[in-house]
Amino acid sequence: MTDSRHVDDAIAELRGIGDPYRRLRQADQLDAALAAARTVVAQIRQDTIRSLRGPVAGYGMIAQRLGLTKSRVQQIANAPARQIIAAYAFRDQRGRWYGQPRMLQGGHRDAPTFIAFDPPTDKYNPLGGQVLTVRYGPVAYDEQVSVYTVQIRQDDGSPLNLRMTRRVQDALFGPPGLGTPEREQWDQAREQRRRELDGS
Repeated sequence: MTDSRHVDDAIAELRGIGDPYRRLRQADQLDAALAAARTVVAQIRQDTIRSLRGPVAGYGMIAQRLGLTKSRVQQIANAPARQIIAAYAFRDQRGRWYGQPRMLQGGHRDAPTFIAFDPPTDKYNPLGGQVLTVRYGPVAYDEQVSVYTVQIRQDDGSPLNLRMTRRVQDALFGPPGLGTPEREQWDQAREQRRRELDGS
């Protein structure tokens, strides 16, 4: 199990970073990871209490076993699902959508990425060099939301970092499962990009 020493070590490491821009980026990533962890823990608590409740074990008995008040157990069990404004789809410059563009029928917005997509570790990424159109809105704040962010350009021209769903992350950086049709399609697109850039 993770304990507070890991967080303390991460904070100490952050404070030791000399480059202030890199330090801020790393701090943002740590903050996003902690927020995601808190949300996952809250969901686990809720799921656990709901699974314990039945004809024999009511909220009072569960509260006794957990060392909580009955009202606290009821509050956890009945808490509404949390949502977060996140990027859940994007469109490339050819007009192809990725992710889940129809997930929200209303209440969503589209915005361009702040700069052209430039993955630092893969110059042959098929989406590299493109200004993407990001679709975002309120989505369930759970394990489907990645800790990683994409930066969009707001109407006033300022940047805004949005968490992205794992489907968007996979579309941007490649599906993790080797041998799947999605991964094969990604690898073919990457090879085409490599030929275009290298002229071979």
